[in-house]
Amino acid sequence: MIHRHLQIIFSTLFLCSWQVLLPGQESRGKEPRPADDSIRIDRIEISRNWMTWDRIIKNELLFEEGDYVRYGEIDTSMNKVWNIGNFADVSYTIDETADGNVMKIEALDALQIYPVLTVDHSSENDYNYRIGVGDENFLGSNSELKIVWDKKPTGATWDFRFKMPRQLMYKNMTAEIGTKVGLDTRVFYDRVITEVDGKKEAEYLTRMIAPYHKMDIYAVLGNPWHLDYKYRFSPNLSLRYMQDEYDSTLLTQEELEMGVHVENETYSFFNITVSESIGTVDRQRHRKNGYTAVGSYDYFIGLQGTRSHHAFNLSGEYHRTLSPLVQISTWLRTGYTNAGDQYRFIKGSSDVLGLRWGEIYGKAYYSAYAGTHFTWLNTKWVSLENAYFLNWGNGADTYATIFTEKQKFSVGTFLEIRVPVVSWIAFRFTFMYAGPGSEWFKFNM
Repeated sequence: MIHRHLQIIFSTLFLCSWQVLLPGQESRGKEPRPADDSIRIDRIEISRNWMTWDRIIKNELLFEEGDYVRYGEIDTSMNKVWNIGNFADVSYTIDETADGNVMKIEALDALQIYPVLTVDHSSENDYNYRIGVGDENFLGSNSELKIVWDKKPTGATWDFRFKMPRQLMYKNMTAEIGTKVGLDTRVFYDRVITEVDGKKEAEYLTRMIAPYHKMDIYAVLGNPWHLDYKYRFSPNLSLRYMQDEYDSTLLTQEELEMGVHVENETYSFFNITVSESIGTVDRQRHRKNGYTAVGSYDYFIGLQGTRSHHAFNLSGEYHRTLSPLVQISTWLRTGYTNAGDQYRFIKGSSDVLGLRWGEIYGKAYYSAYAGTHFTWLNTKWVSLENAYFLNWGNGADTYATIFTEKQKFSVGTFLEIRVPVVSWIAFRFTFMYAGPGSEWFKFNM
């Protein structure tokens, strides 16, 4: 059995080390001769990036000094610089000088070093407080560093992660390490609505409560889809060790009186994830345009307390900027696992606004979103976005039954205020309705 597991691991590593260039796609190189819609760039100058290294920006350009460049390639290159995500403003000019054509790129760095102070609150049963520190442009290298203490109704955890960007790695790879430790609780709810004298009332029935100590250590080798808009087969590989120690002493007196029973057992897994994505979402501050689709396969090797199992996940998003004012957005997420114990079931209830965590549960789930977003202000100092959306989803033990049961819907609107030059300053006020007894208000900071 161990030999078979090792075979699977090394086969996966071999597969994910490929990066195949599909037929008809050319490697980057200099133009052999100028085209009618091209211009020679003799020198590139970068200014106003007081933090980000010049090489990070130049890595995103589809040309080098001395190349003949099509204007379409210049526009694509500027999209790629925006997509780095570190800038509040990006612009360029091409000046004719005695020494040739000089391309001057102005990239205004946003402040990416930030205190993590997040308030995500609906009610005493639905909140998330986060305190820590992060930097999405560590020392100007576009690396990500984050240390966070996370508090939810289900428990409190510590989260650490460090990610090296593809601009500093071989070809298009990224590398990430991280860990998460602390207390958490798996909880499933059923919301039962009754009508008395024409008035609807909601009651939450607890299906399961299982508190546990968690330890999660992971390493990821990523090959994100090339932002030169040419597809290459480049899957991502994630290796993860997970240990969940369920502890009945963490149950409250109220939960014990409800008859909740938890076995004091330890579950540990070695998880291998292979995923692949296509598509690019171009970003300019909060505005989005484009699509992505991601598929992943997880193999959980049971080391202690449980058997091995599999999981499959698919997700996709599409954004269309219709004008400087209007953007439409939609996304869909779904997953299935054949896990045999109830603690490992996939849950997607956090994706549907207005639902409590644990209202969607089962071996299969899906969630979806469709909204129209309006941008009333979009400057480097302040942006103001307003949206109206429909959010829905469901969960069950099989896909055959997931749509036969009553679907869970919510409708709502949100108002978001950001300060792009200080990207960690953001406020979102959300109002939604998902039926009687649902959470109606959410505040994110």
